[in-house]
Amino acid sequence: MVHTTMRAVVRVTRLARTAVAGAALIGLCQGPDARGSAGPADSVRRLAFLEASVGSYPRETRLWVHPGLYWRMSSLLGKHLPFFHGNMWNTGTVSRDGRWIYVTGTRLPLAGGDAAVFVADLERDTIWVWIMISGQWFHYRERAAQPELPAEVALFLYGWRTSGAPDGTPLPTP
Repeated sequence: MVHTTMRAVVRVTRLARTAVAGAALIGLCQGPDARGSAGPADSVRRLAFLEASVGSYPRETRLWVHPGLYWRMSSLLGKHLPFFHGNMWNTGTVSRDGRWIYVTGTRLPLAGGDAAVFVADLERDTIWVWIMISGQWFHYRERAAQPELPAEVALFLYGWRTSGAPDGTPLPTP
């Protein structure tokens, strides 16, 4: 009896493996539209939803965990996403300058070498992020081209470069 039960278990296991392998093969043979993607649909990935946040604080609206933004930010920043969130602890409101939506922030008031900048281009559906961690500069972008930044963002970044790291060392230009 035990021997017959073991053979049945082995047959079911083989059948399950074959079914999984077949499903994977079918998925590989289909085009990308049929399989779907790892991220949200294109309608969710558009940045137009940011316009509703203008004038409010990102923490109040939970902007950084919005499904249309979180997926893109985690793909863009990778292991630095928690540093970005931490450096956006003390922010101004979400601001708009023409096609640009942006937020500047620091870890704490007078945090010295910990800050972050988020810039979104609504026309090109593109994000740029600058993070300073303990005086070290990190720049992330979805497109290679450097945008002509809103004046407030340019001033914020200029202040980083000229004030330098906490020890006074000038920072590299992006």
